[in-house]
Amino acid sequence: MQTNSVLLVDIGNTRIKYRLLTDDADNVTTVDDLSALITYIEAAPVTHLYIANVGKPAVEEALAQLCHEQQIIFCAVKTESDAFGITNSYQNPQKMGVDRWLAILGAAKLTDKPFAVIDAGTAVTVDFVAGGQHLGGWIAPGFHTMKKALLSNTTRVFENETVPEQLMAASDTEECVAMGCLAALQGVFWSAKRRLNNQFKENVIIFTGGDKKLLTSACDGDSLTAANLVIDGLARYAEKASFG
Repeated sequence: MQTNSVLLVDIGNTRIKYRLLTDDADNVTTVDDLSALITYIEAAPVTHLYIANVGKPAVEEALAQLCHEQQIIFCAVKTESDAFGITNSYQNPQKMGVDRWLAILGAAKLTDKPFAVIDAGTAVTVDFVAGGQHLGGWIAPGFHTMKKALLSNTTRVFENETVPEQLMAASDTEECVAMGCLAALQGVFWSAKRRLNNQFKENVIIFTGGDKKLLTSACDGDSLTAANLVIDGLARYAEKASFG
């Protein structure tokens, strides 16, 4: 396998992200629809396609068909009970979204300390890992999901498009909505940090996802950020197939 022709694709809830295996981990392209990815695949010398799909069967089927037509080897990675020295806590691993599993695998390459990986997007997921053992996790609504839920279930509550850079007390309704959702989101981080501190003297929080900046602004301790840990996890599978 030529690693410069291996494409890694993260099919998320709202967007699609991709990079070549040989690209820098931060060099991730984000598109809003499948057509843009297909255009790239048809123009690029892709021989292998690794995907993580959190729940869009039609998109996966379309990519599988394209790969068949283009004679591209297609691999849809699924959650496992163990891989790369990490043991999953789920009795039924298939109930864990593959995005969470791959984010754990990507994060595990960044530290030897006990860690929590926090992926902030449409949902915010938290997974705890220590000594190669997944210790469980949480799933909560993301910043924009919270705002939409609040507005759809209340009257005389409004929003604007502002995404606050830091948490403050607001003085109008639109800002109150944004700050309240930010406070709830950051509460997930503080809860995760407290849980780690209670169990482990040394630990690290690893942030990823499109809204990770909303969380890193609250962090005053040991933390790391990554552009897309899901793709980094996919890379581990592709590298194993390439190099053994």
